[in-house]
Amino acid sequence: MNATSHLHTTTPLAAGECLHLPVDAGTVLVATRGALRIEEAPRWLAERWVPVRRWLDEGQSYRVEQAGWLRVHALGDAQLGHVPAQSLVARLLDRLLHRRGGSRPAVC
Repeated sequence: MNATSHLHTTTPLAAGECLHLPVDAGTVLVATRGALRIEEAPRWLAERWVPVRRWLDEGQSYRVEQAGWLRVHALGDAQLGHVPAQSLVARLLDRLLHRRGGSRPAVC
C-alpha cells in the first residue's frame, strides 16, 4: 500500500490547465504525477503585497498554511492529490513533513 492510496481526492490535469481550489488551513496537496505550481493569495509584508508560490515535483507534498482559494497550474500532464485538513491522513502527512523539515512556500 502506498501513500497515494489514502488520498481523499485526486484530480488529473492536462498540461497548462489551471484549477481554482478552495482549501482549509492544514490541507495537504500532493503532486501524485507530474509537476505543479501552486499559487496562494498574496500576503501583506512590509507594506507590499507579496505573492505566495510553491512548485511541486512528482511525489512532493505541501501543507496549506492559510484557508482560502488557491490556483494549481499543471506544468505538464499531472495529477493533484488533495487531503482535507481534518483527516487523520492529513495530520500524519503534516507530522511527516514537519519531521523531515518540510519546505515552506517560496516568496517571489
